[in-house]
Amino acid sequence: MKTQTNSANSKSERHGFSVRSGWLGLLTGLTTILPSHAKVTETGAVAFQTPTPVRYSFEGPVGDRIAANLDNWLLRAPVANPGMVEMFRLRDRKPIPDLVPWAGEFIGKYLISAVQARRMVDDPAFDEFLRDLIAEFISTQAEDGYLGPFRKEERLLGHWDLWGHYHCMLGLMMWYEDTGDEAALKCAVRAADLICNIYLDTERRPIQAGSDEMNLSVIHVLGRLYRHTGDHRYLRMMRIIEEDWKTPPAGDYFRQGLANVPFYKTPKPRWESLHAIQGLVELYRITGNEDYKTAFVNLWHSIALNDVHNTGAFSTGEGALGSPYRSGSIETCCQVAWTYMTLDMLYLTGDSRVADELERGFWNAVLGYQHPSGRWCTYDTPMNGKRAASAHSIVFQARPGTPELNCCSVNGPRGLGMLSEWALLTNAAGDLTISYYGPMRADVTLSRGQKLRVIQETDYPRDGRISITISPEKPAEFAVLLRIPAWSKAATVRLNGKAVDGLNAGAYFEVKRKWESRDKIQLDLDMPLHTWIGDEEMAGKISLYRGPLLLAYDQKCNAFDCNEVGTLDYQDLSFQTTKPPAGRFPPIIFLRFKSAEGRQMNLCDFASAGAYGTEYLSWMPVVNAPPPPFRLREPRTGQRIPAGPNKFEWTGPRRAEGRSYTLSIAADETMKDPIITSSDTDRPGYVVRKGLETESTYYWQVIARNNQVACRGRRYSHQAP
Repeated sequence: MKTQTNSANSKSERHGFSVRSGWLGLLTGLTTILPSHAKVTETGAVAFQTPTPVRYSFEGPVGDRIAANLDNWLLRAPVANPGMVEMFRLRDRKPIPDLVPWAGEFIGKYLISAVQARRMVDDPAFDEFLRDLIAEFISTQAEDGYLGPFRKEERLLGHWDLWGHYHCMLGLMMWYEDTGDEAALKCAVRAADLICNIYLDTERRPIQAGSDEMNLSVIHVLGRLYRHTGDHRYLRMMRIIEEDWKTPPAGDYFRQGLANVPFYKTPKPRWESLHAIQGLVELYRITGNEDYKTAFVNLWHSIALNDVHNTGAFSTGEGALGSPYRSGSIETCCQVAWTYMTLDMLYLTGDSRVADELERGFWNAVLGYQHPSGRWCTYDTPMNGKRAASAHSIVFQARPGTPELNCCSVNGPRGLGMLSEWALLTNAAGDLTISYYGPMRADVTLSRGQKLRVIQETDYPRDGRISITISPEKPAEFAVLLRIPAWSKAATVRLNGKAVDGLNAGAYFEVKRKWESRDKIQLDLDMPLHTWIGDEEMAGKISLYRGPLLLAYDQKCNAFDCNEVGTLDYQDLSFQTTKPPAGRFPPIIFLRFKSAEGRQMNLCDFASAGAYGTEYLSWMPVVNAPPPPFRLREPRTGQRIPAGPNKFEWTGPRRAEGRSYTLSIAADETMKDPIITSSDTDRPGYVVRKGLETESTYYWQVIARNNQVACRGRRYSHQAP
């Protein structure tokens, strides 16, 4: 069991654990074998799925970004970088092509983002452009099914070639799912067949291709392809990859996730592993084995708790380190992978707080790494700093014929494109789930065939009033689920002008009725200022949010520079909305604060900060703040431990300044009569040497205190990451 309580000058968290004579062991998944080419009926249930078909029209800042991305990248990239496809024709020519090991991914990543964008724009020219490009790409497939840019004797045996095939096959399958183009499915099947010919019932193993966290990610697309075709070879191939995960130095994702080992402590905590971990979702959907789901959910939670920054972005130095405060590159590809993994988490669990994470990452990390012009994206989008185009930061990936191509330039648009996969959702009962808020129109078909139009009229996230019109093709009874963000504690809903009750922050609110044309829901979200107190490298600093938007100082919006930024007073975070300065890229929001020194400080949304090449800050100095949030690490909930000695650990710097921690252990979760209470410590850990009995269950709690006076009746909520 785990609970958490907060106050202005203290933080506490507690876990339950049991004392046993042994350690928590690793469990082994069960196996379900299906006959070759059987019609696949998924046995692992999911809460949500993307409606098919669905067509969107977005307006406001997001609509502007989608249009700019289409005009200035998607329609231009293949023309300005013809080597995107031509490299597949040159693979066996002389001189031997000089390629980066992952060059085969470029066209695949581009196609994925283009197929997603097609759902969000009504542009016949783009549709024709994309059809021609896919047909051209399919024509480069080798006679044996090979779909990569490397020489015949090297095919799928090294480089990141299986990784490249993963992205190409996924892009083709998504095109097939949206259009029914059998040529695309056939191309993906031939590529999968070649993988099986090389690695199934032969002496070769996929792990021998090297770069295992990349190449073994092909398990994900093999699962999707198996669900379409029922070809048993693809499931067998997934089983081989699952076994290869156990081979050092591979990631061992299933067993590690099932044992609830945090992702940053697993053998391969790089970002590419997230795509391999999505293979667990495919295995769950195919077999119904709950262990696969449990492993995936555990790994997702460990990343969300330990390695997602204030922007909602994952990764430090291209992987997981166990801290959201450390400096290091926050790569665009890492955030795309995290968004994709989080999308699967939302499908699996139907948890509104997971959708909150998608929203936070979308408005801050995704719109932050893509320049508002739509022409380029970053490789690294730091929490504090400047934004540089990926074409500059990782220019070493460019080649003749592909001067603008790198892993991030082709992958970045997927962050926008994946909005088409989570904005509106449906479930097996034929209900509609609304997870995205913003001005938009969508024509959607629910899982039971009900067609309807959904229109949102709103200025969200500038304010919280959202008018939603539901117009079914014909009257029908179904539920509409509205996401109530965890930060909105006083939201209200009116149906056709009449107030309805029962809303809870951090959950979906269900409105079930017989819907008729132009039924209207009015959702009013309060838009509180909420905060994240920094720790470790960001100790003494604060991040501010209004609704889903992270706020930032930008040189463009202030007359003083970063080294002159004043200090915010946590006890007085009052602000006023004001008009932003004129410019080509207007911010989404623009707020004026006053520093503790009495100086005016203008803050805008993080996504707009730095658009002019200016320096920005999203962590700002603060005084009179409560202790930073922290999380208990070891022992984990339900873990079996020896009677002693045992080290109890929680997050925080090796030695904290200005605060202390107290550990308590009790046999009752109310913690009223602790059997062990530590002396105060400034370190994030404490060794308990005796006092715990075997075959007993205990609860532990840590309280952090500092010297600040509690602020009563404060209007601002403190939100942990």
